[in-house]
Amino acid sequence: MRVTLALFIAAAALSSPPAAAEPPDIHVDVPNGAKGLEVYVRQRDIAAGEKVGWHIHHGTEIAYVLSGAVNVQIGGGPIRHLVKGDTFEVERDVPHRAYNDGTETASLLITYLKDKAGPLAIPVAGPAVR
Repeated sequence: MRVTLALFIAAAALSSPPAAAEPPDIHVDVPNGAKGLEVYVRQRDIAAGEKVGWHIHHGTEIAYVLSGAVNVQIGGGPIRHLVKGDTFEVERDVPHRAYNDGTETASLLITYLKDKAGPLAIPVAGPAVR
Protein backbone atom coordinates (compact mmCIF):
# COMPACT_ATOMS: atom_id res chain seq x y z
CA MET A 1 0.00 0.00 0.00
CA ARG A 2 2.87 2.41 0.76
CA VAL A 3 4.37 1.88 -2.70
CA THR A 4 1.02 2.46 -4.37
CA LEU A 5 0.44 5.65 -2.36
CA ALA A 6 3.98 6.86 -3.12
CA LEU A 7 3.48 6.22 -6.86
CA PHE A 8 0.13 8.04 -6.77
CA ILE A 9 1.71 11.09 -5.08
CA ALA A 10 4.63 11.09 -7.54
CA ALA A 11 2.26 10.84 -10.52
CA ALA A 12 0.12 13.66 -9.17
CA ALA A 13 3.19 15.84 -8.71
CA LEU A 14 4.38 15.19 -12.27
CA SER A 15 0.98 15.97 -13.75
CA SER A 16 0.55 19.26 -11.84
CA PRO A 17 0.83 22.46 -13.85
CA PRO A 18 4.13 24.32 -13.42
CA ALA A 19 4.29 26.73 -10.50
CA ALA A 20 3.78 30.41 -11.25
CA ALA A 21 6.84 32.64 -11.17
CA GLU A 22 7.70 33.80 -7.69
CA PRO A 23 7.10 37.50 -6.98
CA PRO A 24 10.13 39.59 -6.05
CA ASP A 25 11.36 39.23 -2.49
CA ILE A 26 12.14 42.74 -1.23
CA HIS A 27 13.77 43.39 2.13
CA VAL A 28 14.41 46.71 3.85
CA ASP A 29 16.39 46.95 7.08
CA VAL A 30 14.51 48.53 9.95
CA PRO A 31 16.85 50.77 11.92
CA ASN A 32 17.75 49.65 15.42
CA GLY A 33 15.59 51.42 17.97
CA ALA A 34 13.00 52.30 15.33
CA LYS A 35 10.56 53.59 17.91
CA GLY A 36 7.88 55.80 16.48
CA LEU A 37 7.80 54.00 13.11
CA GLU A 38 5.03 51.90 11.63
CA VAL A 39 4.56 49.69 8.58
CA TYR A 40 1.63 50.72 6.43
CA VAL A 41 0.54 48.66 3.40
CA ARG A 42 -2.04 49.73 0.83
CA GLN A 43 -3.16 49.17 -2.72
CA ARG A 44 -3.11 52.39 -4.73
CA ASP A 45 -4.89 52.61 -8.07
CA ILE A 46 -3.86 55.35 -10.50
CA ALA A 47 -6.52 55.87 -13.16
CA ALA A 48 -5.70 56.44 -16.82
CA GLY A 49 -4.70 60.10 -17.18
CA GLU A 50 -4.27 60.60 -13.41
CA LYS A 51 -1.26 62.50 -12.08
CA VAL A 52 0.07 62.12 -8.54
CA GLY A 53 1.95 65.35 -7.93
CA TRP A 54 5.30 65.82 -6.26
CA HIS A 55 5.23 64.68 -2.64
CA ILE A 56 7.35 63.16 0.12
CA HIS A 57 6.84 60.65 2.91
CA HIS A 58 8.49 60.77 6.31
CA GLY A 59 9.61 57.20 5.71
CA THR A 60 10.56 54.71 3.02
CA GLU A 61 8.14 53.70 0.24
CA ILE A 62 8.44 50.35 -1.55
CA ALA A 63 6.04 49.73 -4.44
CA TYR A 64 5.19 46.77 -6.67
CA VAL A 65 3.15 47.24 -9.86
CA LEU A 66 0.29 44.73 -9.74
CA SER A 67 -1.22 45.67 -13.11
CA GLY A 68 -1.16 48.33 -15.77
CA ALA A 69 1.71 50.77 -16.24
CA VAL A 70 2.83 53.92 -14.45
CA ASN A 71 5.55 56.53 -14.92
CA VAL A 72 7.57 57.39 -11.80
CA GLN A 73 10.15 60.10 -11.24
CA ILE A 74 12.21 60.12 -8.05
CA GLY A 75 14.08 63.29 -7.15
CA GLY A 76 15.68 64.82 -10.21
CA GLY A 77 16.18 61.39 -11.76
CA PRO A 78 14.83 60.10 -15.05
CA ILE A 79 11.19 59.19 -15.59
CA ARG A 80 10.87 55.41 -15.34
CA HIS A 81 8.08 53.57 -17.18
CA LEU A 82 7.07 50.67 -14.94
CA VAL A 83 4.80 47.76 -15.83
CA LYS A 84 3.32 44.76 -14.03
CA GLY A 85 5.98 43.06 -11.94
CA ASP A 86 8.29 46.10 -11.68
CA THR A 87 9.24 47.65 -8.36
CA PHE A 88 10.62 50.91 -7.07
CA GLU A 89 11.80 52.30 -3.75
CA VAL A 90 11.77 55.90 -2.53
CA GLU A 91 13.92 56.86 0.42
CA ARG A 92 12.75 59.04 3.28
CA ASP A 93 11.82 62.64 2.40
CA VAL A 94 12.83 62.35 -1.28
CA PRO A 95 10.40 64.18 -3.61
CA HIS A 96 8.75 61.94 -6.20
CA ARG A 97 5.76 61.83 -8.52
CA ALA A 98 3.82 59.37 -10.63
CA TYR A 99 1.44 59.55 -13.54
CA ASN A 100 -0.49 57.20 -15.75
CA ASP A 101 -0.50 58.21 -19.41
CA GLY A 102 -1.93 54.85 -20.47
CA THR A 103 -5.49 53.75 -21.20
CA GLU A 104 -6.03 51.44 -18.22
CA THR A 105 -5.79 51.83 -14.46
CA ALA A 106 -2.42 51.05 -12.90
CA SER A 107 -2.59 49.22 -9.59
CA LEU A 108 0.29 49.28 -7.12
CA LEU A 109 0.88 47.50 -3.85
CA ILE A 110 2.78 49.94 -1.64
CA THR A 111 4.48 49.38 1.70
CA TYR A 112 5.61 52.32 3.79
CA LEU A 113 7.93 52.28 6.78
CA LYS A 114 6.93 55.67 8.11
CA ASP A 115 6.69 57.85 11.16
CA LYS A 116 3.60 57.02 13.22
CA ALA A 117 2.88 60.68 13.80
CA GLY A 118 1.96 62.87 10.86
CA PRO A 119 0.38 62.42 7.44
CA LEU A 120 1.16 59.68 4.94
CA ALA A 121 2.10 62.09 2.14
CA ILE A 122 3.12 65.74 2.08
CA PRO A 123 2.83 67.76 -1.16
CA VAL A 124 6.05 69.54 -2.15
CA ALA A 125 7.47 71.50 -5.07
CA GLY A 126 9.34 69.43 -7.64
CA PRO A 127 13.13 69.37 -7.58
CA ALA A 128 14.94 72.12 -9.46
CA VAL A 129 15.99 71.19 -12.99
CA ARG A 130 19.68 71.86 -13.66
